[in-house]
Amino acid sequence: MQTLDAINQKMGKHTLQLGGVRKQAPWQIKRELLSPRYTTRWDELLMVK
Repeated sequence: MQTLDAINQKMGKHTLQLGGVRKQAPWQIKRELLSPRYTTRWDELLMVK
């Protein structure tokens, strides 16, 4: 922890984090738009043009 703290102090806050810490990414898809079968139904995947 001392090493992590030293690097974060030198390089900026949250440069390194523990693997168990999960942050919500601002770009994640809205869950209400996600198909419940998003990995098994090709016809339900979003198409980007």
